[in-house]
Order: sequence, then C-alpha cells, then structure tokens
Amino acid sequence: MESEQPIEELLILHPHLLQKFMRQGKDFANLLALYTFYTYQAKIQKTNQPLATDEFTRKGMNWAGDRVKKTKRLLKKMGVIEVVQKGYYSYIKLPFIYTKKKIGEILGNFMSQITTKKSPKLSKMEASAPKKEQETKTRLKPLVPSMPPVLKLWLEYCDKNRIRYNKINIKHWNKKLEKRVTIEQQEAVYKAINNKWKDFYITPKKESKLHKLLGKSLMMDKDCDTLLDIGYKNKKYIYQFKNIRVTTAQPPIELFERYGYDKKEVKTAPIVASVADKIFGMVKRF
Repeated sequence: MESEQPIEELLILHPHLLQKFMRQGKDFANLLALYTFYTYQAKIQKTNQPLATDEFTRKGMNWAGDRVKKTKRLLKKMGVIEVVQKGYYSYIKLPFIYTKKKIGEILGNFMSQITTKKSPKLSKMEASAPKKEQETKTRLKPLVPSMPPVLKLWLEYCDKNRIRYNKINIKHWNKKLEKRVTIEQQEAVYKAINNKWKDFYITPKKESKLHKLLGKSLMMDKDCDTLLDIGYKNKKYIYQFKNIRVTTAQPPIELFERYGYDKKEVKTAPIVASVADKIFGMVKRF
C-alpha cells in the first residue's frame, strides 16, 4: 500500500475531470461538490489521502448519509478516488492530485534546481552595461529550454490516459527532444497524442531538413545572425536568431533557400559572391 504523501499548495481541477463529471448528467453537481470537499480536506490535512469518514463527510457537507454513500460510490467507480480502509477509519485517496513526489518524478527535480540555483555572476563589463541592453540579452534566449514545454504536455497526456512511465522514460523522451527545433518537437508530440500512441517519434537529425538550418543566417533587410530555433504559433513561423526574433508566414525551407547563407562563407571576405547575389536579388525586386 502506498504511503501518504504531502501535496502541493495549489489544487487544480483538470478539465478532463470536469468533463467526466459533466457526463454523469443529473449527478454532476453532487460529484463536483463531494470531490471538491475531499480536495479541500486534502489541502487542510496536507496529504493526497485525507481522513474523511462517511459520518464526517455527512456533517461537513450537511447531506443525508445515503447521498454521501451514493456519490462516493460513483466517484470510486469513475476512478477519481480510492477508498483506503485502516481499521475503523476510512481514508480517501485522490490519485489526480499532484504530490511533491509526483512533480519531482515528472520534472526530474527541474523545479527544485530553478529555485536553488544561484543567479550567474555578471562580468564587470556586463554589470556596467545599460539595463536595457541586459534585458535585451535575457529576452533573446532560445525557445528550447532544458525541458521542452511540449514534454510537459506529453506527460499530462500520459497521466490523463493512464500510460505508465518512470524516470527512465522521461529521460529517454527528453533526450529525443533535446537540441531539436520547437516545431519538430510539436509535430512529434501532437501526432502521437492525436493517434493515441504510448510513445512519440521524431525524425532523426540526419534526415531532418529543419535541423540542418540551425546555425545558418539570413540576409534580408536586417542581418539575422545564426538561427537558434524555429517555432510555430497562430499560423506563423517564429525564427529565433542570436540577435533578433523574426515572425513570418513564410516556411523555413523556402525562406532559407531565398535569403539564407552560412557564416563560413564570409570568413575570408566581408561579402562573397553567393551573399552578394542574394543582396542584389533583393535590390532588384525593389
């Protein structure tokens, strides 16, 4: 039997749970009320397995005993609560509450690393730089963090569909998404979720046309220096470079075939023929 665990301060009712309650028709209000009462007791008792006997619940909810038992039985049948009997006392286990242990497993202690990690020391030059310039450097961080947001979405999907996983699975998934552009991460995870798979698959780096664009630059009205990431939102592509972020509806392959160049091309001279041709093409269009 799993021991009691302390819960996090925030208690969140997932839309998936709310939908499950709404499908029960006339019992919806009772299910929501009783489940909320149990989560409230969980918060007070600081555990995902609060002590809540039928008599205690009846008095707390001001309900009839039969109403408590019927609603509790429905919640148990739906799988949103488990009843743990310890002698005379009845405990209600809430598996959909995220405990500290569960969050630690999902994020691989990612959150604790953020809270305990000291801010990096600035060099004398950086410290003396204008505040606005320092803020600009912060804003221009690449879109791909150490744990991609899309991985958190995948873990939520696994929890919702009761797909079992452990720390090894999380490390494996994170490894697959590591150093991959955001748009490829999104495509892989969304496709797996839509097809109700138990794992997601991402195109190998050697076969990926988008991965080959990383490190390249664009010569447009502004010099976009070194591509770091490509995202996709609201039907537009988001290109993050070292010095600027560009949002456009133009697809990556088409954009880089037209304006892209490699920094290696300009190592020996300020502008070589291939880059000059691109600039000439731009001038000619105007």
